[in-house]
Amino acid sequence: EQDTLSTLRDAICVRLGDFRAKHVLSTEEEAARLAAVYLPEKVEKVRISALLHDITKEYDVKRQLQIFDDFGIIVDNVMLASPKVFHAKTAALLIPREFPEYADPEVISAVRNHTTGCADMSVMDMLIYLADYIEPTRRFEDCQTLRSYFWDGLAENASEQDKLLHLYKTMVLSFDLTIQNLIEEHGVIAPDTLAARNAFVLKCKSISEEGK
Repeated sequence: EQDTLSTLRDAICVRLGDFRAKHVLSTEEEAARLAAVYLPEKVEKVRISALLHDITKEYDVKRQLQIFDDFGIIVDNVMLASPKVFHAKTAALLIPREFPEYADPEVISAVRNHTTGCADMSVMDMLIYLADYIEPTRRFEDCQTLRSYFWDGLAENASEQDKLLHLYKTMVLSFDLTIQNLIEEHGVIAPDTLAARNAFVLKCKSISEEGK
């Protein structure tokens, strides 16, 4: 297990600049910390997903669009207007080709959904999305807000149901913060992000009603 991870770590760090490599390693540690709470049986897979999540982050827009083209993916105008989300999709496309030994469907899904989210995120998808958002090198105010909300609000002896509800509520807050920023910047909001927010609001409601 350690060999697998250290080999991948080396391969990832070689292809990224220092700043991005530090972020990726920090995301890996944060993801492992989250997995210890939510997916203890899949810690290695969670670490692998975290290490792979930004493999195309430093590619320019032209190169990202070329990858979409190579795979026959049509990029619509809404997506074209938010190039910051390209890297999640292009990384997911390239994993089977460039890192075939790690091309597990759960890993690919977690990488694909780590930026915009989507309506039917798995727990692993959520953990990678969240780790990327709140890892300790992130200094943005929203990242600090979400980090405090999650870790300070996670009760030590919480039931599985309560832990899940807390994760869902954290996801809703994360989408609210992202959407608020995009509105202030007059940016487009990815349809996947809106769908994800609505899905998690409904999940929170459903769990809260069960608990009554």
